[in-house]
Amino acid sequence: MHCFLGVDIGGTNTRLMLMDGSQEFYGYQKVPTQSWASLSDPLSGLQQLIEEYLIQAGVRQQVVRVMLGLPGILSRDRQTVLSLPFIAALDNRPVAQLLSHALNLNVVMDKDVNHLMWWDLTRLSALPDVAVGVYLGTGLGNSLWLNQDFYHGAHGAAGELGHIPLAGNPALCPCGKVGCVETLTSGNWLAGWKRQHAATTAFEDVFTEFGQHADLQEFVDRLARTIASEMNILDPEYLILGGGVLSMAAFPLARLERQIRQHLRGPQPAEGLTIIQSGVTDETGCRGACLAAQRDYEAMNPRVPA
Repeated sequence: MHCFLGVDIGGTNTRLMLMDGSQEFYGYQKVPTQSWASLSDPLSGLQQLIEEYLIQAGVRQQVVRVMLGLPGILSRDRQTVLSLPFIAALDNRPVAQLLSHALNLNVVMDKDVNHLMWWDLTRLSALPDVAVGVYLGTGLGNSLWLNQDFYHGAHGAAGELGHIPLAGNPALCPCGKVGCVETLTSGNWLAGWKRQHAATTAFEDVFTEFGQHADLQEFVDRLARTIASEMNILDPEYLILGGGVLSMAAFPLARLERQIRQHLRGPQPAEGLTIIQSGVTDETGCRGACLAAQRDYEAMNPRVPA
């Protein structure tokens, strides 16, 4: 039976998982990203990681599609990495094509946040026409589902919600610009606040211990204003909220939703928007990548059963 490999590449960890044609998942593995990304040739390191994983799993000959999830900007055709700040050696390289040739397998890729979103969309009873996903983790991930497909933009860079400019914000963003909302609305900002104001508190307990602090309430309200701006532009049926920060103990999800709705234009999208919480777990990124690999394979091979 054919199978699919999902590879979720994050700044800290790289996760791999297999899925058969019946959407049964197996073989989950997590390794430090720097174990291959810090090599003099990261692409060769990634190739070796995938090769060894497939050999160990004993499915080398059954894999019909490998899907990479990357937290960066990709070309519109999803063949070339345009910007991947934590692995700059991959910038401006046709990573999917190079890996396809090196592995002798069909390799495709997309933004990691789209795989999170695809997992959540496939949990719904039916695919909507328009939906938006916001996943707050280390950064501010944003996925756009428009007219029954992911929207990539004219050059591949759509959905960079974290990089809209925030007035009065002097912070330098890792992207090289000054004032990006992500510098004040992300897990990175939250970790910095903890170091300065709650050094002895575990990160996962920040909202439990300090949820009523004015800085953290403004953090939530700032996120709500950012999200509401996109809702008023795109008018989606669904807003899916997820990510590690929103999964923290005592994170005020009710306040976030209330503040989002307070800023929505009426009567629409205010009355028509459904807000749901993501089902994100440690495996979701690579599970979504597997499902996306199957979707891509079936689109290219409509008469071939998976």
